Amino acid sequence: MSERFDAVVIGLGPGGEVAAGRLLAAGKRVAVIERELIGGECGYWAFIPSKTLLRPTEARAAAGRVAGTGRPDIDWPALRDYRDYMIRHLDDTAQVDSYQKRGATVVRGGARLVGAGRVEVGGEVLEADHVIVATGSEAIRPPIDGLEQATVWANGRRPPWPTSPAGWW
Repeated sequence: MSERFDAVVIGLGPGGEVAAGRLLAAGKRVAVIERELIGGECGYWAFIPSKTLLRPTEARAAAGRVAGTGRPDIDWPALRDYRDYMIRHLDDTAQVDSYQKRGATVVRGGARLVGAGRVEVGGEVLEADHVIVATGSEAIRPPIDGLEQATVWANGRRPPWPTSPAGWW
């Protein structure tokens, strides 16, 4: 069995979300496919969690340079909880609901192109006039001696999160 769409968007990170949003706004019949969380790498594992952890240390350093103030303590458990709040505890239910309310068919799983305008996900085939592949990127480590022993931050880092700041640097 296959279902027909105007467009299938594979990958719902920032690029896929923009494409899907514009297609839905234009009244197109759209299927969106995501194997992890709608919002992609940035919202859950990269920019948002790192910024929520970096900003307090920046504010602490700035406060320490202001005359008449002291340097505030860093409360790691509170920062960790705030990071988890900001990334919605790795829950994209609201995003899924939003796409469905706008008329999109949301499909979970890894997608595979199986022909012109044909995408297979979990044994089902979706057909479309247009297929947008917005699956992002993956970091590679350059061949530098000793790099494999170093802790390197790159896109692709996944939970479980470290329980102390020492796990971050």
